[in-house]
Amino acid sequence: MRYEHNLQAKLKQKYGLVYGAHHDAYKHEIRYLRDFIQKSPALRAITETLENSNTEINPAEWVRDNFRTRSFSWPDTESGRAKIIWWFIQRWADGADPFGVAQSFSVSKYLDVILREMTEQTVRPFVEYLMEQLGSASEVLYMLERFARRLEWFDQAELYEKYQADTKHGEDTYDTHLRQFLFDQGIDYPFSQPKSASGQVDVAAGLDGDDPLVCEVKLYDTSRKGYGVPYVAKGFRQALDYAHDYGKSVAYLVTFNLSDQGLQMPTDEVTKPWPPRLHVEGVTVYLVTVHAKPRESASKRGQAKPRVVTRENLVDPQEDEASED
Repeated sequence: MRYEHNLQAKLKQKYGLVYGAHHDAYKHEIRYLRDFIQKSPALRAITETLENSNTEINPAEWVRDNFRTRSFSWPDTESGRAKIIWWFIQRWADGADPFGVAQSFSVSKYLDVILREMTEQTVRPFVEYLMEQLGSASEVLYMLERFARRLEWFDQAELYEKYQADTKHGEDTYDTHLRQFLFDQGIDYPFSQPKSASGQVDVAAGLDGDDPLVCEVKLYDTSRKGYGVPYVAKGFRQALDYAHDYGKSVAYLVTFNLSDQGLQMPTDEVTKPWPPRLHVEGVTVYLVTVHAKPRESASKRGQAKPRVVTRENLVDPQEDEASED
């Protein structure tokens, strides 16, 4: 998960520059940090979710009512605090005087010291919040990568045989296998299809806590009517809706490819890290494809003809499946 680790490293670097900035340069460094976050799709998705969550908290009103000289109070949740701090960062980046609130965090008479103490109590926990969100995604992606390899190397033939014997319940077969794997990897509550405002999500872990994992499972099988790209697009939309329901900035769509085609998923990232991911409506949806059908040896397959799935296929799909290849 090099992409997420690189973002974390860059966030640390940006924070260091803000923390060490002379008071005359502070507004520039905080703007560079704000711009870096907004230009990084994964980070922007997290901040957009922050802005749309904790709707009971109005940052301007909260600061007015809870910040005084040498005293301040944060909301009860980390995400609530992060929402307030992101509001601070954006205002400072746009030219607001940081010393207007700095007196709540420091009693020093030295300008650089005041800014450092304020930065340590605001920007630092915000950057750590972003890194934690990225780190959680990296851990889940590592599990899903291992799951894909295990299925393709060890469980592929057995599961495909079960699938062929009962295609009507084939999605349940693969869904159950994924849930069992996630449980074995330490996700304590990989419940299948819990209720949410949008319906039922195939895998949602940790729903008894405050950090649910939202993961939708879909099959891709060109030999069966109704299981083409539009069906995968349905899963994308469901994953997106469930992420909104649970207040998450990250969701996962796991597609089991049961066709003879390769699936080439779209990505919004220029560097094309694994897995592909789309950033839509403040949510990053990771697109994990598992080759679930046993294949002939490379020498017998002939020329590869992958099914190229576009961003529009998933984000703005055609309702009529008759156009599917």
